[in-house]
Amino acid sequence: MRKRVAQKVSHEMGRMGAEDPAMTSSTASPVIVEGADVRLNYFVTGEGTPVTLLHGFTQSGRSWREVIAAMPAGYQWVVPDLRGHGQTKIAPGAPCSMDACLLDLMMLWDHLGIERTHLVGYSMGGRLALHVAVHRPDRIVSLMTIGAHAGLEDDAREGRRLGDEALAKRIEQDGLEAFVNYWSSLPLFAGLERRGPSFTAQIRAERMGNTVAGLAASLRGMGAGVMEPLWSNLVRVEVPCTFVAGQLDHGYVASARRLAASVPNGRVEVVLRAGHTVHQERPDAFARLLAGHLAAATETSSGASNITSA
Repeated sequence: MRKRVAQKVSHEMGRMGAEDPAMTSSTASPVIVEGADVRLNYFVTGEGTPVTLLHGFTQSGRSWREVIAAMPAGYQWVVPDLRGHGQTKIAPGAPCSMDACLLDLMMLWDHLGIERTHLVGYSMGGRLALHVAVHRPDRIVSLMTIGAHAGLEDDAREGRRLGDEALAKRIEQDGLEAFVNYWSSLPLFAGLERRGPSFTAQIRAERMGNTVAGLAASLRGMGAGVMEPLWSNLVRVEVPCTFVAGQLDHGYVASARRLAASVPNGRVEVVLRAGHTVHQERPDAFARLLAGHLAAATETSSGASNITSA
């Protein structure tokens, strides 16, 4: 599953600092791998079975720090900043799309000597994880998504595309701070407020670490309105799959159930007292689910089951 990393690449210190509890080893410092049109920022921490974590819109790789800190030993965490986000840089005119991010991930895995990896993604990152699972199932061992769907269909897709374009223009016209204020106020993220002002300040700082151009490009190139619907192709995803949603995130609970019914080996986990950002609202509860999923991923099972997590 995993080959040894051939060499240590040079470190480039960024926003991931030693104050993060999961990021205390030298291997956790941000590093760069360069492609034809991208300088992909990522960090690697831990030793063992590779697990790749994909963040959501307005986030960066550091959004996974609490989950990593709560996980048992035995895993190598591979955590990139996706195009349009964090410290990853793309060339002028370069695509910010699912296909481009898929190629970035393959470049990163090849660079690290990883043949196959467990793949975990939240929201936008969950949609990207599904895209990878459909188009390159040979590169993944298992799949887990949080608050994700496999694309919109018919009129809903066009309506969302227009909405994403309007939102991209709003970012460009009003600036990053105004957009972050708006985005943070959405009911979708209300559950984060329960973590208290110190935590929400960290979330805000992470969002403010993005750029107007990056977020606008992400909306236009990776938004749900332009995403290729994958529902009819999910049957080819034969690896163990777990689809997570917060109990209070009703639309994504329904989506998780549909996803589980669409793959040969899928299950649903609904996390109590959580909304859309399960891994940040209840990181310990999510870490328990992730640990169980990874431990069971090598076992074969069939059918979808609905399991509610305390």
